[in-house]
Amino acid sequence: MPSDDFELKVWRLHPQSAKLVRAEKTLHGTAHRGGVRYCGPLTNANAAGWWMFPPVDVDIEWRGGRDFEHEIRTPYDDSDWHLLRFLADEEDRAHVDRWSGPGGRTKFTWGLLEEGVVQIWTGCIFETPPGWALQIRSPVNFPPRACHVMEAVLETDWLQYDIWLNLVFDRPGEVVRLRRDQWPPIAQLVPVPRETCSPRWRMEEETINRNSEDADRAFQFWVQYNHKKFAGSGTEPIPHSDPPATKDPTTYFRERRRILGASDESRR
Repeated sequence: MPSDDFELKVWRLHPQSAKLVRAEKTLHGTAHRGGVRYCGPLTNANAAGWWMFPPVDVDIEWRGGRDFEHEIRTPYDDSDWHLLRFLADEEDRAHVDRWSGPGGRTKFTWGLLEEGVVQIWTGCIFETPPGWALQIRSPVNFPPRACHVMEAVLETDWLQYDIWLNLVFDRPGEVVRLRRDQWPPIAQLVPVPRETCSPRWRMEEETINRNSEDADRAFQFWVQYNHKKFAGSGTEPIPHSDPPATKDPTTYFRERRRILGASDESRR
Protein backbone atom coordinates (compact mmCIF):
# COMPACT_ATOMS: atom_id res chain seq x y z
CA MET A 1 0.00 0.00 0.00
CA PRO A 2 1.18 3.59 -0.63
CA SER A 3 2.97 5.29 2.25
CA ASP A 4 1.43 8.20 4.16
CA ASP A 5 4.74 10.09 3.87
CA PHE A 6 3.91 12.52 1.07
CA GLU A 7 7.28 13.88 0.02
CA LEU A 8 9.00 14.07 -3.35
CA LYS A 9 12.77 14.05 -3.02
CA VAL A 10 14.69 15.62 -5.91
CA TRP A 11 18.36 14.75 -6.29
CA ARG A 12 20.00 17.24 -8.66
CA LEU A 13 22.92 16.09 -10.80
CA HIS A 14 23.51 19.49 -12.36
CA PRO A 15 22.98 23.08 -11.13
CA GLN A 16 21.04 23.77 -14.34
CA SER A 17 18.65 20.84 -13.91
CA ALA A 18 14.95 21.27 -14.62
CA LYS A 19 13.05 23.60 -12.29
CA LEU A 20 9.98 22.25 -10.47
CA VAL A 21 7.09 24.36 -9.19
CA ARG A 22 4.12 23.04 -7.22
CA ALA A 23 1.12 22.94 -9.53
CA GLU A 24 -1.92 24.94 -8.48
CA LYS A 25 -5.56 25.07 -9.46
CA THR A 26 -5.66 28.41 -11.28
CA LEU A 27 -2.90 27.49 -13.77
CA HIS A 28 -1.06 30.69 -12.96
CA GLY A 29 -4.30 32.65 -13.33
CA THR A 30 -5.08 31.33 -16.82
CA ALA A 31 -7.76 28.74 -15.93
CA HIS A 32 -11.47 29.46 -16.40
CA ARG A 33 -12.66 31.34 -13.32
CA GLY A 34 -15.95 29.51 -13.03
CA GLY A 35 -14.20 26.17 -13.28
CA VAL A 36 -11.70 27.14 -10.60
CA ARG A 37 -14.49 28.27 -8.29
CA TYR A 38 -16.96 25.45 -8.73
CA CYS A 39 -15.46 22.44 -10.54
CA GLY A 40 -13.60 20.21 -8.11
CA PRO A 41 -12.61 17.59 -10.70
CA LEU A 42 -10.97 20.34 -12.77
CA THR A 43 -9.06 21.87 -9.87
CA ASN A 44 -8.00 18.44 -8.62
CA ALA A 45 -6.36 17.76 -11.98
CA ASN A 46 -4.84 21.22 -12.32
CA ALA A 47 -3.20 21.12 -8.87
CA ALA A 48 -1.86 17.56 -9.06
CA GLY A 49 1.89 17.30 -8.51
CA TRP A 50 4.50 19.66 -9.90
CA TRP A 51 5.08 21.64 -13.05
CA MET A 52 8.42 21.06 -14.72
CA PHE A 53 10.21 23.71 -16.77
CA PRO A 54 12.82 23.05 -19.47
CA PRO A 55 16.40 22.76 -18.17
CA VAL A 56 17.72 24.78 -21.12
CA ASP A 57 16.57 27.54 -23.46
CA VAL A 58 16.30 25.92 -26.86
CA ASP A 59 14.57 26.51 -30.20
CA ILE A 60 13.60 23.34 -32.06
CA GLU A 61 12.10 22.85 -35.50
CA TRP A 62 11.05 19.41 -36.67
CA ARG A 63 11.52 18.95 -40.40
CA GLY A 64 9.84 15.54 -40.47
CA GLY A 65 11.13 12.05 -39.78
CA ARG A 66 14.37 12.20 -37.79
CA ASP A 67 15.37 15.61 -39.15
CA PHE A 68 15.58 18.46 -36.63
CA GLU A 69 17.03 21.96 -36.66
CA HIS A 70 17.82 23.39 -33.24
CA GLU A 71 19.62 26.19 -31.44
CA ILE A 72 20.55 25.66 -27.78
CA ARG A 73 20.71 29.14 -26.27
CA THR A 74 21.73 28.16 -22.71
CA PRO A 75 23.66 24.89 -23.12
CA TYR A 76 24.53 22.57 -20.27
CA ASP A 77 28.13 22.80 -19.06
CA ASP A 78 30.14 19.84 -17.69
CA SER A 79 29.32 20.44 -13.99
CA ASP A 80 27.80 16.98 -13.70
CA TRP A 81 31.05 15.40 -14.95
CA HIS A 82 33.08 17.17 -12.25
CA LEU A 83 30.51 16.40 -9.54
CA LEU A 84 30.50 12.70 -10.43
CA ARG A 85 34.27 12.44 -10.27
CA PHE A 86 34.40 14.34 -7.01
CA LEU A 87 31.93 11.95 -5.37
CA ALA A 88 33.05 8.68 -6.96
CA ASP A 89 35.52 6.44 -5.19
CA GLU A 90 38.44 4.74 -6.94
CA GLU A 91 36.42 1.67 -7.86
CA ASP A 92 33.62 3.76 -9.41
CA ARG A 93 36.01 5.99 -11.35
CA ALA A 94 37.36 2.92 -13.12
CA HIS A 95 34.11 2.50 -15.10
CA VAL A 96 32.16 5.79 -15.07
CA ASP A 97 33.63 7.00 -18.37
CA ARG A 98 31.95 4.07 -20.13
CA TRP A 99 28.49 5.46 -19.38
CA SER A 100 29.07 9.08 -18.40
CA GLY A 101 31.23 10.18 -21.29
CA PRO A 102 34.08 12.71 -21.30
CA GLY A 103 31.78 15.70 -20.71
CA GLY A 104 29.18 14.18 -18.43
CA ARG A 105 25.86 12.63 -19.35
CA THR A 106 24.44 12.94 -22.85
CA LYS A 107 22.05 15.88 -22.76
CA PHE A 108 19.99 15.54 -25.97
CA THR A 109 19.04 13.12 -28.69
CA TRP A 110 17.42 14.18 -31.96
CA GLY A 111 15.22 11.50 -33.51
CA LEU A 112 17.30 8.72 -31.97
CA LEU A 113 14.45 7.16 -29.94
CA GLU A 114 12.03 7.30 -32.86
CA GLU A 115 10.94 9.67 -35.61
CA GLY A 116 9.76 13.07 -34.39
CA VAL A 117 11.04 12.60 -30.83
CA VAL A 118 13.59 14.79 -29.03
CA GLN A 119 15.00 13.65 -25.69
CA ILE A 120 16.16 16.27 -23.18
CA TRP A 121 18.03 15.30 -20.01
CA THR A 122 16.36 16.85 -16.95
CA GLY A 123 19.43 16.51 -14.70
CA CYS A 124 17.17 15.19 -11.91
CA ILE A 125 16.71 11.97 -9.99
CA PHE A 126 13.33 11.62 -8.27
CA GLU A 127 12.52 9.60 -5.17
CA THR A 128 9.03 8.92 -3.83
CA PRO A 129 7.82 7.08 -0.69
CA PRO A 130 7.20 3.33 -0.84
CA GLY A 131 4.26 2.43 -3.07
CA TRP A 132 4.24 5.75 -4.97
CA ALA A 133 5.29 6.38 -8.57
CA LEU A 134 5.42 9.52 -10.73
CA GLN A 135 3.44 9.96 -13.91
CA ILE A 136 5.24 12.33 -16.29
CA ARG A 137 2.98 13.97 -18.86
CA SER A 138 2.17 17.20 -20.65
CA PRO A 139 0.82 19.91 -18.33
CA VAL A 140 -2.82 19.34 -17.39
CA ASN A 141 -5.47 21.53 -19.07
CA PHE A 142 -3.03 23.72 -20.99
CA PRO A 143 -3.59 24.65 -24.65
CA PRO A 144 -1.79 22.22 -26.98
CA ARG A 145 1.53 23.22 -28.50
CA ALA A 146 3.45 21.80 -31.43
CA CYS A 147 4.90 19.04 -29.25
CA HIS A 148 3.78 16.96 -26.29
CA VAL A 149 5.41 14.85 -23.61
CA MET A 150 5.51 11.10 -24.18
CA GLU A 151 3.74 9.91 -21.04
CA ALA A 152 5.35 7.44 -18.67
CA VAL A 153 4.91 6.15 -15.12
CA LEU A 154 8.24 6.24 -13.30
CA GLU A 155 8.71 3.73 -10.47
CA THR A 156 10.56 6.25 -8.37
CA ASP A 157 10.01 4.44 -5.08
CA TRP A 158 12.83 2.05 -6.05
CA LEU A 159 14.42 3.42 -9.25
CA GLN A 160 16.63 6.42 -8.45
CA TYR A 161 17.78 7.14 -11.98
CA ASP A 162 18.14 10.36 -13.96
CA ILE A 163 15.04 11.20 -15.95
CA TRP A 164 14.65 12.39 -19.54
CA LEU A 165 11.86 14.33 -21.20
CA ASN A 166 10.73 12.64 -24.40
CA LEU A 167 9.12 15.35 -26.53
CA VAL A 168 6.97 14.15 -29.43
CA PHE A 169 6.74 16.74 -32.21
CA ASP A 170 3.40 16.93 -33.99
CA ARG A 171 3.68 19.75 -36.53
CA PRO A 172 6.65 19.80 -38.91
CA GLY A 173 8.00 23.21 -39.89
CA GLU A 174 6.87 24.97 -36.69
CA VAL A 175 9.53 26.31 -34.33
CA VAL A 176 9.03 25.40 -30.67
CA ARG A 177 10.74 27.78 -28.25
CA LEU A 178 11.38 26.29 -24.82
CA ARG A 179 12.52 28.57 -22.00
CA ARG A 180 13.65 27.83 -18.44
CA ASP A 181 11.93 30.77 -16.81
CA GLN A 182 8.94 31.49 -19.03
CA TRP A 183 5.36 30.33 -18.92
CA PRO A 184 4.04 27.73 -19.67
CA PRO A 185 5.77 24.68 -18.15
CA ILE A 186 6.85 21.83 -20.41
CA ALA A 187 5.65 18.88 -18.29
CA GLN A 188 3.80 17.85 -15.13
CA LEU A 189 4.83 15.24 -12.57
CA VAL A 190 1.85 13.60 -10.86
CA PRO A 191 2.27 11.18 -7.91
CA VAL A 192 0.24 7.99 -8.41
CA PRO A 193 0.07 4.75 -6.42
CA ARG A 194 2.40 2.25 -8.10
CA GLU A 195 -0.47 -0.27 -8.08
CA THR A 196 -2.25 2.01 -10.59
CA CYS A 197 -0.50 0.07 -13.37
CA SER A 198 -1.03 -3.37 -11.87
CA PRO A 199 -2.64 -6.03 -14.10
CA ARG A 200 -4.59 -7.12 -11.01
CA TRP A 201 -7.04 -4.28 -11.65
CA ARG A 202 -10.28 -5.60 -13.12
CA MET A 203 -13.49 -4.01 -14.40
CA GLU A 204 -17.09 -4.95 -13.74
CA GLU A 205 -19.97 -3.25 -15.52
CA GLU A 206 -23.75 -3.47 -15.54
CA THR A 207 -26.77 -1.30 -16.27
CA ILE A 208 -27.71 0.77 -13.24
CA ASN A 209 -30.25 -1.06 -11.07
CA ARG A 210 -31.40 -1.54 -7.47
CA ASN A 211 -30.95 -5.30 -7.22
CA SER A 212 -28.13 -5.25 -4.67
CA GLU A 213 -26.89 -3.12 -1.81
CA ASP A 214 -24.03 -1.71 -3.90
CA ALA A 215 -26.30 -0.98 -6.86
CA ASP A 216 -28.90 0.71 -4.70
CA ARG A 217 -26.20 2.84 -3.02
CA ALA A 218 -24.83 4.03 -6.38
CA PHE A 219 -28.31 4.80 -7.72
CA GLN A 220 -29.39 6.66 -4.61
CA PHE A 221 -26.24 8.76 -4.53
CA TRP A 222 -26.66 9.71 -8.19
CA VAL A 223 -30.32 10.68 -7.78
CA GLN A 224 -29.77 12.66 -4.59
CA TYR A 225 -26.73 14.47 -5.99
CA ASN A 226 -28.74 15.56 -9.03
CA HIS A 227 -31.56 16.66 -6.76
CA LYS A 228 -29.23 18.87 -4.72
CA LYS A 229 -27.52 20.29 -7.78
CA PHE A 230 -30.47 20.86 -10.10
CA ALA A 231 -33.68 20.70 -8.06
CA GLY A 232 -32.68 22.50 -4.89
CA SER A 233 -32.16 26.16 -4.10
CA GLY A 234 -29.69 26.84 -6.89
CA THR A 235 -29.21 30.34 -8.22
CA GLU A 236 -27.25 29.78 -11.45
CA PRO A 237 -29.56 29.66 -14.52
CA ILE A 238 -29.30 26.65 -16.82
CA PRO A 239 -29.25 27.94 -20.42
CA HIS A 240 -32.06 26.85 -22.76
CA SER A 241 -33.88 24.84 -20.07
CA ASP A 242 -37.64 24.46 -20.50
CA PRO A 243 -39.16 25.11 -18.06
CA PRO A 244 -36.51 27.52 -16.71
CA ALA A 245 -34.26 25.86 -14.15
CA THR A 246 -31.26 26.66 -11.99
CA LYS A 247 -28.35 24.72 -10.58
CA ASP A 248 -26.26 24.99 -7.43
CA PRO A 249 -22.58 25.10 -8.52
CA THR A 250 -21.40 24.60 -4.92
CA THR A 251 -22.84 21.08 -4.69
CA TYR A 252 -19.55 19.29 -5.32
CA PHE A 253 -17.64 21.09 -2.58
CA ARG A 254 -20.49 20.90 -0.05
CA GLU A 255 -20.94 17.17 -0.60
CA ARG A 256 -17.22 16.54 -0.55
CA ARG A 257 -16.92 18.27 2.80
CA ARG A 258 -19.95 16.43 4.16
CA ILE A 259 -18.64 13.00 3.15
CA LEU A 260 -14.89 13.35 3.60
CA GLY A 261 -14.90 15.88 6.41
CA ALA A 262 -13.16 19.15 7.18
CA SER A 263 -9.89 17.43 8.04
CA ASP A 264 -9.56 16.04 4.52
CA GLU A 265 -10.35 19.43 3.03
CA SER A 266 -7.64 21.09 5.12
CA ARG A 267 -4.99 18.79 3.63
CA ARG A 268 -5.71 19.96 0.07
